[in-house]
Amino acid sequence: MALYYLSFCSAYAFIFIKQANKPAWLRIYVVLLCLFLCFGYMTGTDWRVYEDIYTHINFNNLFYNYFQEPGYYIYMLPFRFLNIDFFVFFIFTKVLCYITIVCKLITYCEKFRYIGLMYFIPCYGFYLFIDNPMRNLIAVSISLYAVRFLLERKPIHYFIIVIIAMTFHMSACIMIPAYFYMNKDLSTKKIIILYIAINVLFANRTLLALIISNVFGSIPYVAGKISSYIESSNTEGGGRVISLGFIIFFTFFILLCFYKSQIYKMKNGKIIWNGAITFLILYRLATTIEVFMRFQLYYMIFFVAGISYLTVFFTERSKKIYISYLLGLSVIGSNQIFSTWRYLPYTNYLTYAVKGEFPSYSFRSAYNPNNSPYKSKNKENKNNEK
Repeated sequence: MALYYLSFCSAYAFIFIKQANKPAWLRIYVVLLCLFLCFGYMTGTDWRVYEDIYTHINFNNLFYNYFQEPGYYIYMLPFRFLNIDFFVFFIFTKVLCYITIVCKLITYCEKFRYIGLMYFIPCYGFYLFIDNPMRNLIAVSISLYAVRFLLERKPIHYFIIVIIAMTFHMSACIMIPAYFYMNKDLSTKKIIILYIAINVLFANRTLLALIISNVFGSIPYVAGKISSYIESSNTEGGGRVISLGFIIFFTFFILLCFYKSQIYKMKNGKIIWNGAITFLILYRLATTIEVFMRFQLYYMIFFVAGISYLTVFFTERSKKIYISYLLGLSVIGSNQIFSTWRYLPYTNYLTYAVKGEFPSYSFRSAYNPNNSPYKSKNKENKNNEK
């Protein structure tokens, strides 16, 4: 448990330590963070399904009993052909995604990188790398490479990368409309009207599901996905116009709108602000139909950068209060580790690799559900990757 808190609370401490701004210090921190986030062993949920698929790949009957997007399956094949151990393959993939996401986060946050990391780690990092919805994580990572071509206005390159991401997880389709507005000067008034309309209209789960089905339901595969997502979503979100989460994110929305012109003038300001607002709009949809949380992940980097940039607009004293407020939100975000067996007890692959002891699949699969003090709070497979 201490490792979870240390992972992001240390970033809070580094904000106020001058030596931490040295590149070597940052590199050591992100490497140690990688060893913690990416080398989890018996934590998480979806690896059980992925290991079973990986182990039972039949080169004489490819795609047998695999009904998800094809990109991930094709990506697995060369590793399986070379008889690479599943967890070596799995951790290698997580590390690649980690490098991509963290590097982009540091790039966009710039001098506020420790603030960004402090917020990102518990609010998104634990879920992405320890619980680990792998296909979704890969799709998010691939999509981040498309941003460069969005800025350079190279549509062919951009959409090729987005389509590749979609072969890993269909949720990457949320990046398609981004090309047409993410680098433009958006009207604050229109954004506010849109934000209010979405928060009022789409608080109704039935209405949102109906609209989505009418727009995308004509495509059989997409219709099936939509149906399964809606049926498995948390019904408690529908109808809640006001909640603690809404108040927190609404406050960020107000601050971002208030300082929009100043943020636009900063490096990458337009894409950061526009992406952050997109994230906040998707938040309403995610609280109504839970699967939209996966769409938010494509814009989380911009949101984290956006709220980190807000620091510059406060006085020196207010900055410390604001940063401490973000730390408080980070602590709240970390509470997910107490709501399910997925995070505790924490085990690390390296400790077993050093000893040369690798427990069986059945032992690993049952370890956290049987030994976590929070197993009674978990709803089995509630958020398993679709």
